[in-house]
Amino acid sequence: MDNSLLHHLPDELLEAIASLLPPADTLAFGSTCRRGNKIAYEHLIWRAHCVLGWQYWEPKHELEEKLKQPPVATQWRKLYNERSKTDKKALDTFEEMLSTQQHRFQRMEEINAVGYDAKDVLLNLRNNTPDDAEDVLARRWHADAVLGQIHRRTAIGKWRRLQRRQMVRLEEVLGSFDLFVLGGSKGDLNELDQEFDRLAEAVRHEYDGFDDMSIRDKATHVADYLRKQQLVGNPDIENYHALRNNFLSMALFDEVHTSLPLQSVAIYCAVARRLGVNAKPSNYPEHVHAVVEAPSDVSLDGRSRVAIPDAEPELMFMDPWRQSEEVPQDQLTLRLSQMGVPPTQHGSHLGAGSNLAIALRTGRNIMYSVQDARDRQRGTTRRSSHPDPELAWYSMLWSMMVLGDPDPAAALVRRRQCLPYLAEHFQQHYPWDIGFVENIIVPMFDGDRELHVLMHMITTHRAGDRNAKAPCPRDSDEKNNDVKFKVGQHFQHKRYGYEGFIIGWDHKCSAEPRWIQQMRVDDLPRGREQPFYNVVADDKSQRYVAEENISRMYMKPGDNMMQLAGRYFKRWDDDNKAFVSNLRDEYPDD
Repeated sequence: MDNSLLHHLPDELLEAIASLLPPADTLAFGSTCRRGNKIAYEHLIWRAHCVLGWQYWEPKHELEEKLKQPPVATQWRKLYNERSKTDKKALDTFEEMLSTQQHRFQRMEEINAVGYDAKDVLLNLRNNTPDDAEDVLARRWHADAVLGQIHRRTAIGKWRRLQRRQMVRLEEVLGSFDLFVLGGSKGDLNELDQEFDRLAEAVRHEYDGFDDMSIRDKATHVADYLRKQQLVGNPDIENYHALRNNFLSMALFDEVHTSLPLQSVAIYCAVARRLGVNAKPSNYPEHVHAVVEAPSDVSLDGRSRVAIPDAEPELMFMDPWRQSEEVPQDQLTLRLSQMGVPPTQHGSHLGAGSNLAIALRTGRNIMYSVQDARDRQRGTTRRSSHPDPELAWYSMLWSMMVLGDPDPAAALVRRRQCLPYLAEHFQQHYPWDIGFVENIIVPMFDGDRELHVLMHMITTHRAGDRNAKAPCPRDSDEKNNDVKFKVGQHFQHKRYGYEGFIIGWDHKCSAEPRWIQQMRVDDLPRGREQPFYNVVADDKSQRYVAEENISRMYMKPGDNMMQLAGRYFKRWDDDNKAFVSNLRDEYPDD
């Protein structure tokens, strides 16, 4: 470079040029000469590579704090190299995970342990694996599954902090429910924070002199802005309990911004607090309001109260779900009396609810909404996929289990009630979350009768993941040649009409006698001696179906089925009209 035109450029311009190069080319630029080497190792250049190379970082890196400091305060090139090594290790583990069923859950846990430092890699695998990749469905599904695991780890961590009475903001507590159902949608906790920051600035910009207003005027202007933007409320009253209305991210980022009153109030409070208004959700029955509290030395209208000794702060009430105006306290008191609430309890209902109480209330709302969604779908082939009811139900179960109850005795009762449902849902839908059960649930029942059941379940799942699957070949066993259908084939149930795909088979019914009796298997024309198939239905449930009830389908399944199939299969083969199996360990000939 010494004899080139670049030699005559100032260092600042050379740094700008080097910062536009990919990292490998930056290093190549640095090898050209002593001056190039000096510039290629500038902290500012490697800071840019870190920021542009990765969107998501584990909190331990304290990236936001590092970005506020002078570039020389951080070893940016070292940080870049560490993240690059993390990416490679995560990718290598991912490839090993796809290669065999053995140790698959363990490898998912290893990637999950990396946390948000693995999120960019997983997003790239999920979103950018080409359609013609040999194992496109498996790559996308497993990347999404580990992403979901990382999100759940974050959510459960927030709830555990809350349960321990550590500082957690309301939007983090409620946004943790969103982490369970995100899928490919926007709505991570950082994205929620950024949106609330943006809305706060938009409010400040919308109303001249906002910062000089009284608390009362600020409170009503925030509600006015949010309602004008249709970010709070719900004009579709018929779908009041729609599952999507329980999640902050869907209210903020989906095209239709509907929500329950609790979520509308949470959005209002998050924006208001960023504008200096102390607003919290109320503990009011049936309908949540925002409780706005003035500073102790100032009234809601901005008058000084310094001269009033031991004065209680003034309160006002907002209902952004319905209106922009203040709700008179006497109106709320009257409604409490009409509901039969004793006057001695009015204060607790008019006051702000704790984040724990609001989280438990959200869990109950989700429980009701999922049950309502299932009732609406019962008897139909229409399936809701956004948000996923099973993931929403899972979020409710985990919140109830982790948060328990403010009273320790009541918490144990609640957890005992919740445990069977969580164990069933985990085993059927998310068995790779075994580490969460092992590290979070087991300590809750130390010394209790449930511990033995939990330990047996964990031991069984760990052994199943660790041990190689016993192969079921067709050619070496004559009785298996009578099995008509194969793993990976798409079918419709002759009697009940649902679609599904086959993930395993037995040459005859191997279910327990009680199940055989309950399902009246012996009443079938071919009885229990015919082949039976393990299948996944279009509602995600796993079932055991007699061969005589299977009608093979040759059309390509719909998008929801294709996405679900990635757990078991590599891709759809249009020539054979079946999925290419990723279960070769167990069914080598299918």
